[in-house]
Amino acid sequence: MGCGTSIATEPQSKAAGTDEAARNPSPALTMKAAILIQGWYRRYMARLEMRRRYTWNIFQSIEYAGEQDQLQLSGFFSFMLDNFTHLNSSGPDLISQLLVDPWLGRDTCHQLIPVAESYSGPRISFPLSVSHTDALLTAFKEHQILHASYALQLLWETKKLLKQMPNIVHMSTSYAKEITICGDLHGHLDDLLLIFYKNGLPSADTPYVFNGDFVDRGKQSMEVVLLLFAYLLLYPNHMHLNRGNHEDHIMNLRYGFTKEVMQKYKTHGRELLQLFQDVFSLLPVATVIDSKVLVVHGGISDQTDLDFLNSIERHKVKSALRLPRHSVQQLDVSRPYKQTTSSLRSADSHCHRWLRPVLLIVDVLWSDPKPQEGCSPNTFRGGGCYYGPDVTRRLLLHHGYQLLIRSHECKQEGYEICHGGHVITIFSASNYYEEGIPGQQNHPQAHPNPESESSRRLSSQSSPGEVVLSPL
Repeated sequence: MGCGTSIATEPQSKAAGTDEAARNPSPALTMKAAILIQGWYRRYMARLEMRRRYTWNIFQSIEYAGEQDQLQLSGFFSFMLDNFTHLNSSGPDLISQLLVDPWLGRDTCHQLIPVAESYSGPRISFPLSVSHTDALLTAFKEHQILHASYALQLLWETKKLLKQMPNIVHMSTSYAKEITICGDLHGHLDDLLLIFYKNGLPSADTPYVFNGDFVDRGKQSMEVVLLLFAYLLLYPNHMHLNRGNHEDHIMNLRYGFTKEVMQKYKTHGRELLQLFQDVFSLLPVATVIDSKVLVVHGGISDQTDLDFLNSIERHKVKSALRLPRHSVQQLDVSRPYKQTTSSLRSADSHCHRWLRPVLLIVDVLWSDPKPQEGCSPNTFRGGGCYYGPDVTRRLLLHHGYQLLIRSHECKQEGYEICHGGHVITIFSASNYYEEGIPGQQNHPQAHPNPESESSRRLSSQSSPGEVVLSPL
């Protein structure tokens, strides 16, 4: 009996010891388990990050390849169209045949389009008032479409206003104390509404600079651009719009804006597109804040001359993708388009007076910064340049500026700082490549004396025109 009892209790004592060890593991075992779990988690997160970066690069490569194809096609068809006209000199210009518009030059065309009594959308009159812009804002939130008559009149009024503006607009923070700068919207109305909700509607106390690419790719480009134009008419001294590379009728044909206008306005879509072509060509190409901050859509090159840029007739450059006829006749069509434009840029003896303005605008709208020194053709996009920190420093020093703010590139955090803090890239369209990509979370704002502790300083200057990044 005694032996039996002792044999039976031995396994029970071992099991009890194992249970006790499981309930109270040693510190060394706990540390090993934690390290193992951390290793698994870090490897998992690293794989997710690698997948995200690969996906990002793939989407970006597809986007830029499409833009490069568009530039090459534009160069080819420009050559073909101009040579067709040259060979058929007795007939009218083929471009004129294709783009002739019976409404062109008739600023009363909107009066010929009756507004039916049954129309339930917003009704506006000019000059615009706050009640009109509020009505537009509410209507667009409810997915209503502005009547073609009002849309045409809005574009005509915008065209008349833009004709009076210089190529480079100057702004000051002396009154409003801060200016909010927004990047690409690409037809994302929700992002524009979110910016207005968080930062306030445009006004004398809340000035804005929208840095181009209002249209294309998104489904509500028409609403975005009409709303921006309405606020421009309401506050012409406090609302400024720079031209982007997508404010171009050739780009609109490929990237969706033309299709959107024709689908929404059908009968009067063609008249609207003609007016948009004129208005886009009249948009200023740059904004300077407090003589310290230069805002352009794409960037600069080693050939950028802001004084000359401010003197050109920008309305003649309807499309930066279509070179002037005289320069097209010099193109060697056996060479890729990106090589041809590079040769035209470098060959000063052949760079005629009608070509230089186009190349300057192409550089401002299409260029991207690079970490290396120097300036080289932007072969990835097919247009514009890659400009290095030395090019940025030289231009800023020459004009006494402290900062270059540009857009044109989708960034994973919505913004990026480069060239030693002298260049800031901002992008305001969220979910551009994939769900969850931030766009409108942060925007540079020009402050004379920023006091908010939540704002993050981007430059070391403490003088008027200092730029901070404030979460909206």
